Amino acid sequence: MDDKQYIDEIGRALETAKVVIFDIGNVLAAFDWERYMDSLGFDQETYEHVADAMFRNEDWEAGDLGLITTDEWLTLFIENDPVYEAQIRRTFQGFGGTIFPYEYTKIWTARLKQKGKKLYFLSNYSQEMFRQTKEKLDFLGFFDGGIFSWEEKCLKPDEKIYRRLLERYHLTPQKCVFFDDRAENVKSAEQAGIKAFVFHTDIPLQLSRKSCNI
Repeated sequence: MDDKQYIDEIGRALETAKVVIFDIGNVLAAFDWERYMDSLGFDQETYEHVADAMFRNEDWEAGDLGLITTDEWLTLFIENDPVYEAQIRRTFQGFGGTIFPYEYTKIWTARLKQKGKKLYFLSNYSQEMFRQTKEKLDFLGFFDGGIFSWEEKCLKPDEKIYRRLLERYHLTPQKCVFFDDRAENVKSAEQAGIKAFVFHTDIPLQLSRKSCNI
């Protein structure tokens, strides 16, 4: 399927859907840890050590899963490379700087609301990240609900977290459309009966050019 056909399929799905479900990172807001790390001014060696200890480490998911405290999460990162403890602490303290809301987010979601769509979010997100970024996520205030992984102790692509969203808000999966930047998360949504699409950031612009204006 070429890009035009893909956009056409998304447009048709949105026209008939009652509910639109969004991932947050790299869908409604960029998760750009490289840009954040660049802002810290580390030399290249330090940059690589801190990145390997935190953002490129499987321990990152421990925070999203919500089974440990924020202090325990920081300790895990430090234990990955104790020589760089000071730099890891500094990076951790401000890592909300990895989140950059996209310019289209408020316009696109507001347009969907005007069309009568119910909006929900479903995101792998840690409690500490939310604490540091909740003001940037102010657009969630006019959503109808949603689920953060840390609260549920469950991560995408586990099908259970999709079912939990559907059950909590009494949603019919066949009436939902879901956007996520990861193919494995889209596949799990489809297994739960939801029409789902792998997201890329020019989709809202391309949709806005369509006659449906969604």
